[in-house]
Amino acid sequence: MHILLVRNNRITLQGVVWTFGDRELAALLLDGHTVRDGPEALLLAAQSRGLPLTTDLHHLSSAPVPGWGIDVDVTRYPRTRLTVRWPRPRPLIDAAEVGFPARWQWLAATQRTVLLLVGCTLVTAPDGTARRDALPVRVSRLAESGLLAAGFAEFRSGGRRGAAPVRRIRPRTKRRFSRARRSVA
Repeated sequence: MHILLVRNNRITLQGVVWTFGDRELAALLLDGHTVRDGPEALLLAAQSRGLPLTTDLHHLSSAPVPGWGIDVDVTRYPRTRLTVRWPRPRPLIDAAEVGFPARWQWLAATQRTVLLLVGCTLVTAPDGTARRDALPVRVSRLAESGLLAAGFAEFRSGGRRGAAPVRRIRPRTKRRFSRARRSVA
C-alpha cells in the first residue's frame, strides 16, 4: 500500500495480482480522499473522465478505456516510477516511486493492460488504516453498492525517454484566429 499526496489530495494505491477465474491480471487499486469533497472524490472524478461504474466485474469489457493509461519506469528496479494517465492534460499520478511485485510487472507488460479499480475505501478503511478483509469480498461489496469504477488501462513500461510524447496544444492567438476566419470567408 502506498499513500501519495497529489495536489492536496490523498491517493492510496496498491498493485495486486488478481486471480479472475483461471486468469491472472495485474490490478491497480486506487482510492482517494479530499478534505473538501470527502472519500468519494476520486471515484466521482474517475467516473466523470470515462472510467465506467461497474456493478459486476464479470461483465467488464476487456478493451482499454479511452484516455486512461499506466506508464511504469523500471530503470530503478525494484522501485518503479508510476504514472497514471487520464483524459486530462496533467496525469492523475505523475512519476510516483512505488514498489510492486515482480509478477505484477510481468503480467502488466505481457498483457499490455492493467485492471484499474477506483473505489471509496477500496485500499484503506474509513479510519485510514489498511484493510484486513479479503479483496474479492471488498470489491464485490463496493460494486454492488455502486461505489466502484473499473476498466482496463493501457500499459507501457520503460524509461521516461521511451514514453510517448505529450501532444502540446498551441493556444489560439489572435493572429491564428483571424487567419482561420479569413480562410473561411
